[in-house]
Amino acid sequence: MKPFDPHRNSQYLRYFKPTRKPAGVFSISIAFSDTALLALAFFLSVSPFVMQPGINIELPGSPYSGGARFQSLVLSITRGGWYYFNDERLTAERLPAALKKTASLHPELPLIIEADERVSHGEVVTAWNAALEAGIKEVSIATRISAISEEVGK
Repeated sequence: MKPFDPHRNSQYLRYFKPTRKPAGVFSISIAFSDTALLALAFFLSVSPFVMQPGINIELPGSPYSGGARFQSLVLSITRGGWYYFNDERLTAERLPAALKKTASLHPELPLIIEADERVSHGEVVTAWNAALEAGIKEVSIATRISAISEEVGK
């Protein structure tokens, strides 16, 4: 009988040659790039639904709902007297220059003026005149659309 050799099995394992190559850096980088692309696709698909902070404007109501076209320029006037155009807060003095610059780039786009209900009529007319002098051909005033049930009750 042979004496017990505890290293006998380990000798056989030392000569074992794998049939496949081990996964290298390339396959690991593919997995990370797939994960990164999936995360990017998720964030791009969800980003339009994220609300951006804005200004609070309470529009006056009107039974007329003409509707605005897409890709319109929007000028917002707050009750504090500030003008917001192209994500920039402007004063009445800087408004005509900003409108003229945008009108020269996009002369075909209409302008929608969103004015708070408590803004004076003079400020709206000032903005309207500045838009016409800048070369904007179509100017509209935004209103809150009244519900059908409100009009039926009147």
